Order: sequence, then C-alpha cells, then structure tokens
Amino acid sequence: MKYGRKIVLAALLSTFLLISLLSSLPIGRAQQPAWLPVPRDQAVIIETDVDPAVFDKANPFIPGGTQWGSGWHQNVVEWDWYINYITGEYILWRISGWEYKDNFRTFILKIRDGVKWNDGVQYTAEDVVFSVNLQKQYFTSSFISLNVESARAIDKLTVEIRLKEPNPRFHHVFRMWGPNGEWVRPKHVWEGKDPLTFANWPPVETGPYKLWKVFPDLKMYVWERVEDYWGKTVHGKFPAPKYVVWRRAPPADVDLADFLRGDVDSPIPFLFTVDMIRTAKGSGVSMVEAPFPDPVPFGIQFNMARYPLSLREVRWAIAYLTNKDKVASLYPLALEGKPAYYIHADWGALKKYEYKDLYEKYKIEYNPAKAEELLKSLGFTKGPDGIWVTPNGTRLSFTITTWGPPSVENLIANVLADELNRFGIEAAVLTPSFATREEMRRTGNFWIDVEVSHLPHGMWISGDIYEGALRHHSKIRGAECGKQFCNPRLDEIVDTLRTRDPNDPANEPLYREIVEMFLRELPYLPVVEKIFHPVFGTKYWVGWPTTDNMYIIPYNWWPQLIFILFELKPAPPAPPPPGQQTVTQILTTEVRTTVVRGETIVQTIARTVEQTVTKEVQVEIVPGWVLPAVAAGIVIGIAGIAAGLLVRRRAK
Repeated sequence: MKYGRKIVLAALLSTFLLISLLSSLPIGRAQQPAWLPVPRDQAVIIETDVDPAVFDKANPFIPGGTQWGSGWHQNVVEWDWYINYITGEYILWRISGWEYKDNFRTFILKIRDGVKWNDGVQYTAEDVVFSVNLQKQYFTSSFISLNVESARAIDKLTVEIRLKEPNPRFHHVFRMWGPNGEWVRPKHVWEGKDPLTFANWPPVETGPYKLWKVFPDLKMYVWERVEDYWGKTVHGKFPAPKYVVWRRAPPADVDLADFLRGDVDSPIPFLFTVDMIRTAKGSGVSMVEAPFPDPVPFGIQFNMARYPLSLREVRWAIAYLTNKDKVASLYPLALEGKPAYYIHADWGALKKYEYKDLYEKYKIEYNPAKAEELLKSLGFTKGPDGIWVTPNGTRLSFTITTWGPPSVENLIANVLADELNRFGIEAAVLTPSFATREEMRRTGNFWIDVEVSHLPHGMWISGDIYEGALRHHSKIRGAECGKQFCNPRLDEIVDTLRTRDPNDPANEPLYREIVEMFLRELPYLPVVEKIFHPVFGTKYWVGWPTTDNMYIIPYNWWPQLIFILFELKPAPPAPPPPGQQTVTQILTTEVRTTVVRGETIVQTIARTVEQTVTKEVQVEIVPGWVLPAVAAGIVIGIAGIAAGLLVRRRAK
C-alpha cells in the first residue's frame, strides 16, 4: 500500500509540474481581460467619456430615451446618406438618390433595394411615410411637422413628400445628424406603440451591429455583428470585428495601462491626454495617430453693441494683437496646435469657400504696429499711464469672459489679455459660472467672449455656407441684433439663397460676398483649430484612419464610425521583438508580469510602470486549444500508468 501511495503522489506531482510548465508558455496574441465577456481578438473596444445611465431604451424621441456613448448612435443606427467631410463626397447609403419637382415643393426619395432592418424585414417607402405621419401626430414642433404637408409611397422604394413651401435643402433631413434627428423608424416595430413611452429594446435598426448584452455595473455595452447585414450584398461592406464593446473610460492611470496592454483599441481623445499619448508613443506600443480639427475653431466674439467694439477698426486692432501662433504652441488637446486661418474649419468639404484673394486682402496676422496705426487713425491716444483712450477720454478697458482653466478658451483669453495689457489696453479674464455666463451673453452684458466660432455652426454639418449665414438673419437673431452680427445686405443674400438650388452657379458670387462680409466686419475672430488627437491601438486591428490615410472623420463618437469598422482587418502577427529595450515610465496603480509574444513585460507600479524587454527570446506561439488538450492527455496518461503499476503491485 505504501508503495502504491508513493506512485499516486508521484503521478500527481508530475502532473502538477507539467501543467505549470505548459501554462507558462505564451499561448498567442490574445490576452483576455478579466472584465471582457467576449473573445478579445474578435472585439473592438471603444471608450466614451459619458457616465451611462440608460441601459434599456433606444427611443430618440423622449428625454433620456437613448444613451450617448453606448454605441447605439455610432454602430447600430444608420442614416440614409452621409457627407464625407474629408472630401466633401456624398455617400448615398440607404438611398440611391432624390429629386425635386414643382419648384422645390415636391421631394422624391428613392430607397435602395435590399436594405433591411436587423430583424430581417426590408426597409421600404412605408417606413418613411409612417415616420412622417408619426412626427406630425406626436411632435408638432419638429422640423418634419413644420415643413411637410403630406407623404405617400409611390411604390415600395419611392416616397413622395409634399412640402409646405419650397425648400431646395430638404434632402438634408435624411442626412447624418439631419435637423430632425434619428426620426425614420421601422413601421412594423413602432406601429401601434406610444412613441412617448416605447422602449425599442433591443433596438431594431439597419446598422451592422445589434445588441448582445449590457453590463450596467461595468458601464459597458456589447454589440454583436449582424451576420446577414444588408450592406454586405448591396455595398460590399461588412465589418471584420464580431463585437463592438463600448465602455466608460476608467481613470487615467488605468486607461493608459489598459491601452499599453492592448485592452482598449480606441480611447476617447477628451480623456486620453497629450501626456498619455507621449507616454504611449515612448513605450513602443503598437498604435497609430489621427489628429484632426473639429468643425468649429476656437475664437473670439466681439459685442458689437458696445462702443468702441462697435467700430470695425477696433475689432481689427484686437485681431492684430491676437498671437495665434503662441496659442497654437501651447495648445493642450493635441501634440501640435494649428492657428485658425479660415472662418470655418480647415476641411476638404469646405474648401470651396476658401477664397484665397479675400484672405490675402483681409489678412489677419499678429502685428501690433498695425494695431497702433488703426487706433491712431480713429483719434485714439495713449494716456500718461500708458493706456489707450478714445477721443472723448474713455480708457480702453475690456473684460474677457470664458470658461475656467484648463480649457483652451481660457488659454486664448489669457494670451489675449497679456497682449492687450502689454500694448496699453486694459484687459481682465472673467470665468463666471455657466448660468451667469449664459445670462451675460443673452443680455449683451459682456465685452469679449472666447468660445468656439459661431459662423461654422450650421454650415459645417451641411457643407453649405447658407446654413451659417442663416443664423445671422435679423429674423433669426431678433433682439440679439446689435451685440450679434446682423446686416441688411446679409438678410437679402440669405433670402435669395433660401429658395435656390444650392448647386446653382448663380450662387457663387453670393457665397463669396458672405465670406468677404465676415472677414471685413470681423464679428468673430477664429484663433486656433479645435484639434482632437485620436489614437488607435493596432495590436488586434489595423485599418484605422491616420494622418497619412484620413479616409473619414476619425472621431469614435461620430455616426461615421461604421465606415471605420468596415475598413478594420485583423492585425498580422507581430515580428519577433528586438534585443534590449529602453525603460519607459508611466502613471499607474498595480503590478503585472506577463509574457507577450516572446517579450517579458514587467510592469512595476508605485505611480510608475517600467516596461523592459530584457533580451531577445524566440518562442513559438502555441494555439490556445493545444494546452488544455496536452494537459488532459498528460493527466490521463500518468493516471493510466499509476493505475497499471498499482494493479501489478497487487497481483504480486
């Protein structure tokens, strides 16, 4: 018996040692995070800065009916068409086109054949007609209700919409982020439901992903690929990742450590800071970058109702004292800042409004000498204390209102205040509460306000400067005319463009006149492009937008994310690592030691993580299924040997 026990113990010990040895081998690229419920190498992991609260609704018509940053807006919902703002190209997605009749009073929408909701039901003209009537019945102040007289299905794929008045831009209601939101709903799902209470959960949409599961405790949403997605046959587009995981970004130290390990593919630029980007780049982690300007540059708004800012020359003098290059050099949201040159973002879709001769004629530059020349031309002089005064003796003294630090707006305000004070114009930065600042702007109780520039609002989303100019029509501005820019000639231009085809060649002189008016009068001064700096991990997926291949807007929170997902492909196996590497330090809070494709990664955490590859190690990657099979075989084999020895012992 003693001998038998020794055999059994020896067998068990051998089994334990062999399994331990095998488990120390690298088993492939995929390192499964404990919190991730789907295979890592089949999932794209995206982060949001939003703290989610809605996990059981997808109703765009009610407050709290959807959760921004859940992925529903980005990879589940689709729009009928999109604009590629990099190129200005129209992407006709669920539709094949449109046409107008009766002097823009009748709109014809043509739906593509083969588009399907994720439950397999075809998207047809009946869905659009139903959605129009739903708006008119329940949401009487919506864009649809205010502009549409009636809608009918001519056939299965053709919709006729009668408008209350001519509108040559009505097609934009079907565009991404159109003026009526995600309003087209599947009739077979929403019919008979109360749109003020209906949950639409799990959501029925036409996008390439559908709900897999939500994890409220983890603040996480997991979406699964629609295997019979209609875009595969209609457009030849199908995403490689089987899952898209959206999670709220963890604290910065954890977020950075996760990115370096490959536990997140697309962090949110707002929270993944410039310092974190520098650390990631220095670590040698596999990644790409895609810095890109937001639609609205940061800039300065003048209160044109208050003397002397009511004088164009004073506004231009301040423009000459605005050091855009200095602001760009200190820009905190990207590795490199960029001065704002145009009155709109520097986008391909808006290049048609970049009239080079006008920008040369009204050249905005940092030039204090020109500022002095302008003020002297108005009869302004410097007082004995070095402060400029108007002809009636009023000192030039302004407050600059903005958000508190560390915002870009606050940076601009302080750089401007320093320049003004150095020049002899008193300036102080104010950072009131949100409510107080909004009241100051509404009532005109401010001098200079630093915010994103106002003209690009509207024009960027449609690619049409008419939309930006419309915001300054006196009928729209109303009582705000004076402190905000209004102009009778601008009203005339807007009224003329309102009923014209946006592509009419006769519009060109009017577009040019709008640009010249804003440059000459300078109600707003663009200062620096609002650049975000997305980074993407490439350990598992390649094909992300990059500086050298910016094929679509690179922001993961935009609905154009589906066009990024279509381009992603599994990353090829990484080459063997080189020899001794340098040590990089990062902020973090824990200790990990792992073996990743032949590299020994030692992460020491006491507010720093040290990553060191000590030497080149050649190992063969073992497929994940091999180890359990080998271990099981060894256990069975040793158990069999032990049993055989015991039988023989007893037989003796």
